[in-house]
Amino acid sequence: MSEFASTYDALAPRYDGWSGAVMPDVRAAWARQIEVVVSEGEGVVELGCGTGVPVAKWLAARYEYTGIDASEGMLAEARRSVPGAEFVHADMQTVTFEPGSLGAVIAFYSINHVPSALHAALFASIASWLRPGGMFVASLHGGAGGEFFDPNWLDTGPMEWSGLDRAGSFAAIEAAGLEITESEVIDQVEPEGTAIHNVWLKARKPH
Repeated sequence: MSEFASTYDALAPRYDGWSGAVMPDVRAAWARQIEVVVSEGEGVVELGCGTGVPVAKWLAARYEYTGIDASEGMLAEARRSVPGAEFVHADMQTVTFEPGSLGAVIAFYSINHVPSALHAALFASIASWLRPGGMFVASLHGGAGGEFFDPNWLDTGPMEWSGLDRAGSFAAIEAAGLEITESEVIDQVEPEGTAIHNVWLKARKPH
C-alpha cells in the first residue's frame, strides 16, 4: 500500500467530504460493535486510519487507541481532527504489536489496498495481536475478487485495490484462528455514482 501513499497525501484535504458522501456510510456503526467485548482502556488499533474521521475520535476517548496509516498527509489531518490520539506512520503489512496485547483491530476500506496474496499473512498477524476474546472488525472486497487499478483515482494519482473473493477471505480469516461471528455484504454508492460491494464482518479470537 505504501507505494500509493502519495495519492492519499494529495487526497487528504478533501477526503472527509468525499468518504462521508459514500452512501450508506456504516463505518461508525461497525466500529461501535467492539463495545460488547472490549473494555474501556484496552488497546485498539485501526489499520488504515486515514484522517481519523469518523471513528478515531470515538475510539480514542474510550480505548488506548493507535491509528496506523502509510500516508503522512492523511495522518496530518488525523492529528488535527483528534489531537492527543496516537497516530503512527507505518505500513500495515510490516507494523507489529505484542502478541495478545489488543482488544480489537479495526480496518475499514484499507485491507483492499494490500495485495490479495498477502491477506492471509496479514490476518495471521492480526490474530496474533488480539487477546483471547478480542475482536477483528473490517470491510473487505465483497465480489469475485481480483486486482483493480485506476491510473488517476479521484484526479489525485494512481491507486490499486486487491481482494480475495468472499469465500477466500473467510477461509483465510478462519485459518488465522479467528471465528467469524457476523458478516454482511453492503451495497454502497460513491459520490461519483460508482457502486461498491464490500463485505463487512466481525471475527473473534477464541478464548
